[in-house]
Amino acid sequence: MELRDVCLAILAVLSAVMLTYKWMSLYNNVDFVVIFSSFLLTLSLVSLLISIELRMQKVVEEVNNAKRMIAANSYNLEERIESKIAAYTEFLDERLNKIERRIYR
Repeated sequence: MELRDVCLAILAVLSAVMLTYKWMSLYNNVDFVVIFSSFLLTLSLVSLLISIELRMQKVVEEVNNAKRMIAANSYNLEERIESKIAAYTEFLDERLNKIERRIYR
């Protein structure tokens, strides 16, 4: 969580409280329970958004780790397959050479 996120959260909460106070004072009916409720509502919404962002960052990190592991494993797999294919082609080349020698005799 960055400082920017905290500043925006504070700004959202303060603006909700100020807006509610101003709106209530227009009708000369300032109720601090309503103002406190708007404070809690805004604070919970901002907290929810921040927690979603943190979860998304965690998921992105897990996906990047999985990509790295897959890339490393695929490189090792490619090397093993390449060595096996090389061994089989060498075996087939030897067999073909034997067959060619028999044909020329």
